Amino acid sequence: MPRQKNRWFSLQRWLWIGGVVILLIVAWHLVTESHKEEEKALRSQLRTTLQETFPDRKAAFMQTIGLFTFDPYEAISEKTVHGEAGVVLVHGLDDPGKVWQNLAPALAKQGEQFWVMNYPNDQPVVETAHLLFDALETLRSLGIQRIAIVAHSMGGLVSREMLTSPELAYQRAMQAGSVPAVDLLIMVGTPNHGSQLVRFRLFTEVRDQFARLIQGDAGWLWAIFDGAGEAKIDLLPDSLFLTTLNERPHPQGVEQLIIAGMISPWNEGDISQWREHIDRYLPDNQQEPMDGLSDYLVSMTNGLGDGLVTVESTRLSGVAHQTVAGTHLSMIRNITTENQRIPPAVPIIIEKLQHKRSQGWR
Repeated sequence: MPRQKNRWFSLQRWLWIGGVVILLIVAWHLVTESHKEEEKALRSQLRTTLQETFPDRKAAFMQTIGLFTFDPYEAISEKTVHGEAGVVLVHGLDDPGKVWQNLAPALAKQGEQFWVMNYPNDQPVVETAHLLFDALETLRSLGIQRIAIVAHSMGGLVSREMLTSPELAYQRAMQAGSVPAVDLLIMVGTPNHGSQLVRFRLFTEVRDQFARLIQGDAGWLWAIFDGAGEAKIDLLPDSLFLTTLNERPHPQGVEQLIIAGMISPWNEGDISQWREHIDRYLPDNQQEPMDGLSDYLVSMTNGLGDGLVTVESTRLSGVAHQTVAGTHLSMIRNITTENQRIPPAVPIIIEKLQHKRSQGWR
């Protein structure tokens, strides 16, 4: 009997502890929800403090940041640059570098010169835009005059911020010859209006750091040097960052294309075809209910999006938009390198770049 009583008290204690933990998590969520920018500032302060406290470890981490070739993995230099044009690949949030495993070989097969932009992907998007701008200055100093940017997910926001930031003044720098001209920006699965699912990015952060560990590119502080989660706040719908970015005009002289993934078994084109077929047999008084059903199917399809980003979140007024079947990752890469499937976004990107080449882009 005393043993059963002890077990009961032990269970009660753990239930009480669990309840307190849940209560604290909920309280933290409620507080930070209404003070997002304050939370972001605290996260940045933590990162800055650790960087200042451990300068040697920060210096080691920064060796992994910048423009690199894809294979072999080496930093950009005079020997890795030829010609006057190339492609810069900008990954997204918590990406361990595998997002280009299908596109990179396809670019190489086409004879494209390209580089991968690595950056602390959890830091504020504005800071990353500065790093991308610095990388473009390096490219220009090595003789590159024109580039295309292919960006996945948050990489599209980084690119848009770099191109439109009044502080960076890309247009003025390009006209002065300080950076290459960006002729084309292709955004794949970019949450231009945010995503609520970034709140649950813990798994992707673990995946990112685990991949770095396997590659030998990890240290015990790198999870913070990589950013203290400020990017998550930037990517929330109606964040201060997104509101500011989306109020700006599109960059002049930059052709843009958005590719969005859809996991729904049907798309807007399918729904329109079904509707046209059904309309032939419906009496006039049934047209209105069909309008409602069609709108619902379209909204559900767009709402599913690629599983992480809705179709509507990817859209920008005045920017060409194309949907493909696939999830946030499967539309641009396969899970394994052995898989011979061609991700649907890859041929679109290759075709767009080939078109640029046919226009004399060298």
